[in-house]
Amino acid sequence: MVAMVSSTVATAVLLAVLGTDACFSFVAPTSSSVPSSLRHRNPIKAAAAAIASHNITCSSSSSFWDDPLRIASLPDPPSSELLALIREKPYRGGFEPAIDADGPYEPRIVYGSIPSDLVGTLASNGAGRIRVGNTQYGHWFDGDGFVSLLSLDGKANRAVFNGRYIRSGRFKAQQQLMERLRRQESDNAEALADPPLAFSGAWTKRGKGEWYENIGRIPTNPANTATMWLESSSDATSAHTAPKLYALCEGGHPIQLDPKTLDVMKDERPLVSSDGSTAVGSFFSAHFKRCPVTGEIYNHGFLIRPGPLPKEMNVMRLSSRGELLQQEKSSLPFDCLTHDSAMSSNYLVFFLPPYYIAKDKIFSLMSGTATLGNMVEWHEDDKAFVQIVSKDDLKLKWRIELPETTSLYHLVDAHEVESDEHGSICLKVRIAEHEPMDRIALERQFADQYRVTEGERINAILKEYTFHLEGNGNGSFVSKRTVAEDSALCEFPVVNSAYRPKDRRRYCWVNALSDPTGEWLDGLQKVDMKLGSSSRVVDFGPGTFAGPPTFIPREKMGAEDDGYVLVTVYKALEHRSDIVVLDAASLETLCIMELRHHLPFQFHADYMSDS
Repeated sequence: MVAMVSSTVATAVLLAVLGTDACFSFVAPTSSSVPSSLRHRNPIKAAAAAIASHNITCSSSSSFWDDPLRIASLPDPPSSELLALIREKPYRGGFEPAIDADGPYEPRIVYGSIPSDLVGTLASNGAGRIRVGNTQYGHWFDGDGFVSLLSLDGKANRAVFNGRYIRSGRFKAQQQLMERLRRQESDNAEALADPPLAFSGAWTKRGKGEWYENIGRIPTNPANTATMWLESSSDATSAHTAPKLYALCEGGHPIQLDPKTLDVMKDERPLVSSDGSTAVGSFFSAHFKRCPVTGEIYNHGFLIRPGPLPKEMNVMRLSSRGELLQQEKSSLPFDCLTHDSAMSSNYLVFFLPPYYIAKDKIFSLMSGTATLGNMVEWHEDDKAFVQIVSKDDLKLKWRIELPETTSLYHLVDAHEVESDEHGSICLKVRIAEHEPMDRIALERQFADQYRVTEGERINAILKEYTFHLEGNGNGSFVSKRTVAEDSALCEFPVVNSAYRPKDRRRYCWVNALSDPTGEWLDGLQKVDMKLGSSSRVVDFGPGTFAGPPTFIPREKMGAEDDGYVLVTVYKALEHRSDIVVLDAASLETLCIMELRHHLPFQFHADYMSDS
């Protein structure tokens, strides 16, 4: 009787904290229904144990976000205001803080089986949290990096999952600050609910955001955008023969992670040449390109050039093991951050939208009155450019002014053919161009993902640009067209670059909207870029939202679309994620793996085959 009263009191306390409008059903745990390892005398702990053993369940019409006990079990539950926003639009729960896995575990296969030739490891990266307590970061792209590993053994129909925050310097500083606050302010809940930040980000101010807390502060690297696998050393005597795993973000240098535990092995530092004499002389973009013929890596990096200094980016070539082979500075028309590139047989292509830092803005950063990200402004009346760099010597060969402006994050591919006997080249480049092209609204929605108003979401549509390139350095814009008129609004395009590398890509897979009025990407679409047609958008049921696709070719690939597409699916009503394997040709679901927790919406992944 005492236990029942205590449980009722515990429930009443949680309802008082989280609101009485939540609908839930409570099945009191009994000695027979709760494993001995989960029994607690403390009624709150008993409630948490019951949740873990499925003894507390929502009514059929409710969701995770209607259950106060399950919400209270989160390490950093949302405030009542944030909870109301998530209940209003459940996709917002996908931005809630990630939970470290207790260690590697086998996700439950709830549908189908893992294809037998799918043997390797997928490493994904994204913003694991964009808030600490009620203190929100200034931008989605400032979130703390959270890397997940999915090791697949299709021969044994077995998978192993692990996921952890990257223990970067800034992450550890914030954790240490929170521990001090807990010790010093144990009787002051407000200090923990609205904590100061121990770091500055590209869009996020340190402390409580006061100017004097941010004087001279350089933005820290969130390491949240992508992962990169590198081949092991070719030296048979080397003590480190396992492949190397890195977390990437263009706001800094790579961070090396243990490929099994995800512990930080080497905090951020530039990659170097084989003899260690030369280091990469810039930041390292998240969108490296791996040559499908040589295995070499091409990338570019941001160079901070304040005020009147020349505007440049660094273009680099590295071995398949990550050893710097060559780098070359390339001039820019303005101080823009170039997120992505496309690689053809002989060239690297960069689109430069007029989204850049004005010359006089850098002083606002140094004075602590502005963040670096907020100094980047959209200049819609300025020209946009395309820059084309040779893969051979990394030198700038053509800079072409576009007849109208463009805005984008991601490119799809680039393909070149000689167009006449004089060596002129026809270069075709496909991109995911923002639609509608409102960069100010786009950055505003990314600055606060919880409060995007209806009808404001900006996504992208696939476009093809054609350029005429002459051997004397002259180049010109030829045309622009929509790749497939029936394609959905989308983002995060991927292609199979390994199939017949010198041929033009025919297929593209995108993270797409199943409904044009939808407010977050929820599906997957295959686009036939040759025929200009698209598949239907495959979604994963009500209340689910899909993440960026990863294409993995079959072991014995016979066609360009002969492979698999992996996506992470956030199930908002359960606040949990699945990983889904689909046939790349037909988009038929082959396997669904159920994770224990949710995986916040991620950005990019890299797959390493065991072969």
